[in-house]
Parts: sequence; structure tokens; C-alpha cells
Amino acid sequence: MLASEEKLEKALRSAHTRERDQKERLRWTAWTASSYALDTLFLALFWAAGTVKGGVPLAYGLAGAAACGVIFAMLVSGRNVRLADPNMGMPQIGVAVLLQLAVVAMAPQLAFPFLANLFTVFAFGMSWARVRESILVWSFGAVALGGLFYAYGADLSLPTATALERFLVWSYFSLILGRCLMLSVQANALRQRLQDSRRKLSDSLAQVQQLASHDELTRTLNRRALMARLEEQRSRAERFGEPFCVALLDLDHFKAVNDTHGHAAGDAVLRAFAALAQAGLRDSDVFGRYGGEEFMLILGATPLAAVQPPLERIRSEMAARDWATVAADLRVTVSVGVTAFHRGESLSQLLSRADDALYEAKRLGRDRIVTRS
Repeated sequence: MLASEEKLEKALRSAHTRERDQKERLRWTAWTASSYALDTLFLALFWAAGTVKGGVPLAYGLAGAAACGVIFAMLVSGRNVRLADPNMGMPQIGVAVLLQLAVVAMAPQLAFPFLANLFTVFAFGMSWARVRESILVWSFGAVALGGLFYAYGADLSLPTATALERFLVWSYFSLILGRCLMLSVQANALRQRLQDSRRKLSDSLAQVQQLASHDELTRTLNRRALMARLEEQRSRAERFGEPFCVALLDLDHFKAVNDTHGHAAGDAVLRAFAALAQAGLRDSDVFGRYGGEEFMLILGATPLAAVQPPLERIRSEMAARDWATVAADLRVTVSVGVTAFHRGESLSQLLSRADDALYEAKRLGRDRIVTRS
């Protein structure tokens, strides 16, 4: 059942992402269509000014409308998601480059404004294209431009004969700059969204790692993390001869706490003990919940002769603690078994000896510390 729910959740997330991406593509298609419409309007104004023939704006407008219509139909039908590039970036860039070059070929007197418009096309395309695709588009554009330069030569010009033409040229160049600026803003917004997504992903991974390595109740290291840290300590001791000790700390008669005062009281005791035990530890010490009411303390760079003070602090503070806020007449003590690592031994041997020491502390009456060399 759980696996089915996970699959359903993944499918829903995937569908949501696909829907969001399709909306974004439709928005860009609408922006592209409006851009073609503005170009067509300026070509019509240049026709009205007598700069170009009427067939130029008509052909450009129909070609732009057809290109956007095909893209729009693909997006609405969802067929684009079956393509290697669902954004259909390369076809859109290729068509846009061809249309600008077609205007130059049909009306060389408008060459420079529409050649400048290639900057807008490439700025748009680079938002979608990969490096290899970008190089292909640039190569195609460079070769085509070379052909136009050689074919039309001196005919390529900037229409400035009349005041109206100068105004239209100025307006069109201003429009090109505005579109480039808008694309830059969109690219910055996209980068910001990507950074936000990466930050959220990083936070999520950190949270997952925290949950994977820490006990949910006491917020201390869990058994798996403790064993990993213990192995690190063992490796260091084997390599450099650095001494360390392992203490197992078990809350006395903890089952009775749960049975008499309830599990909420038991949880409160576990949290309080974890906070108490960690309060005076060094940076080199490692503490965590080993299982149930049993905890582990790894005392790094510490010989067995030096373990008594920190462990006695924990034991005495626990015995003297006032538990009235948790339950009336509640008293909780802790038994401790501690041993030192011997070079060449396994972790199971080390822990077995610490466990024997803990068992001995229990047998002798609890609320005490027993060491095993």
C-alpha cells in the first residue's frame, strides 16, 4: 500500500511539473508571437513610408503566424513532450533567424535594423539551447550572413532618407534594445528560480540527512550514526594509537516509568536525560541514543583512568534531578558500563565488554558506574 502511495505521489508531482513547464512554454510562445507582430507592424510602417514593398510585411507576418501556430498546436496537444527537446528551441530559433535573413534578402535597404534583431533572436534562443545547439545555430547564422553580405554588398543599408524613416529606425532599434533587456531580466529571474530550487533541495537533503542520522525523540545521534562514528574512532585509534572509551548508559527501571506514569512521561525523561548528558561534553565526545532507554557515549582521546569525572557528573545530576514537573514522586537513575578500546579488537568485542560492565552495574544495585579494562 505504501509503495502504491509513493508511486501515486511521484506521478502527481511529475504531472504538476509537466503542467507548469507547459504553461511556461505557452507564455514564451505568446511572447514570441507578440514579437513577430511588432516586427510586422514596423515593416508595415516602413511600407507606408515607401521604404519596402507591401509583400514584405505580409510575407513576414504570415510566416511568423504560421510558425507560432505550429508551436502553439504542439504545446496544446502535448505532442512536444514526446520530443527530445520539449521546448522545441532549435526549430524556433532556426525559423526566427531565417525570417530576419529573409527580410534582409527581400529588402536590403532594411538590412541593419533586422540584422540587429538577430541579437534578440539569439538572446531568446540561448535561454533554451544547449552548447552544441548554440554552436550549430551560430554557425548557420554566420554562413547565411556571409552569403547575404557577398550577394547584396552595397545594397545593405539603413533607411534614413526621410524624417519618418529616421523615426522608424530609431523606434525599431529602441524596441530591439527593450526586448534584449526584457530577455536579460527573464534570464536573471530564471537563474534566481534555479538558485532558489537548489537552495530548497540543499535544505531538503540536509533535513533528510538529519532525520537519517538522528533520533526523532531526543534529537541525538541514532544507533546507525553512533556505529559509524564508533568505526571512525576505531580506525583513528588503530592508525595513531589514540585511546578512547565507550560507555553504555541505561536508565534504571524505565519500564516502570512508562507503566506507572505513561509514555508521555517516559518520553519527557528520555529528552531530559539526553539534554543533561550532552550539557558538559567536549567537542571530541559523541553521544546518542543506542536503543530504547539505552544511550552511548564515545569519549574521544580519553584513557580509562580519566572517564570517571564526566560519567559521575551525569550519574549524580540524574539522581539528584527533581522530576516534579513530569510526575509526582518520580525518581530516575542511570547505570553506566564503560570500557576502553584495545588495539586489534573488533567493535563487537568492544561493545560486548561495555555491555558486560553495564550488566554488572545493574547487578550491583544500579545507579552506579562500572568499568572494564
